[in-house]
Amino acid sequence: MIQIKNLVKKFGEKTVLNGISLDIEKNKTTVILGGSGSGKSTTIKHIIGLLKPTSGEILFDGMDIAKATGKELLEIRKKIGFLFQSGALFDSMDIFGNLAFPLNEHTKNSKKEIEKKVFEKLEIVGLVPKEVIKLYPEEISGGMQKRVGLARTIILEPQVILYDEPTSGLDPITSDLISRLIIKMQKELNTTAVVISHDIAESFKVADKMALLHKGRMILKGEPNIFRSSQDKYVRSFIDGIS
Repeated sequence: MIQIKNLVKKFGEKTVLNGISLDIEKNKTTVILGGSGSGKSTTIKHIIGLLKPTSGEILFDGMDIAKATGKELLEIRKKIGFLFQSGALFDSMDIFGNLAFPLNEHTKNSKKEIEKKVFEKLEIVGLVPKEVIKLYPEEISGGMQKRVGLARTIILEPQVILYDEPTSGLDPITSDLISRLIIKMQKELNTTAVVISHDIAESFKVADKMALLHKGRMILKGEPNIFRSSQDKYVRSFIDGIS
């Protein structure tokens, strides 16, 4: 689905990504792990075309994102949903308005069709539509905001969902709920998921494949059991220090 090939990104003399390569498989969940400053966020910004590489390629269904025209990039982005770390809900809109916004911007759906899709997506993430649609983001918990944010992310039925630190700042019970929703989205909607995280415990729950970045380099990649059995000093310290 997405291929990252020898990706290098420099800001001035500072090298943030140093030749990383990763295949993100269709209908699978790939978790990109790393501490602060490892290059996780820079990688995800390349996937959606917000940054252009110094060298290397990012291919989406065979198309080089860095070389895509504005129109081509727009079409690619329509296939990608992004769940921001904060949820990024509009404070001035109620929950219904937040979910309806992408449909009003990008589709010609009728009001009835929009209402149906809003209710459907809220139910998928485990919320009761009639109980929440008139509420504003500040009136619901952080965990509920993440679920509303996920409902808005899937409202346009993307092929790929990018999750930016989806369990950051959440209690263990809510973190587990979000992890189960990531698995549910991947299975029920046949989406390809990319999860950016430093939460090793939740990553093991959702990952089909994992990749660990450290100072812009790819330290290890593969199935979760490879990480569990690794004797690499940094891999062990990362897993044992955060789990």
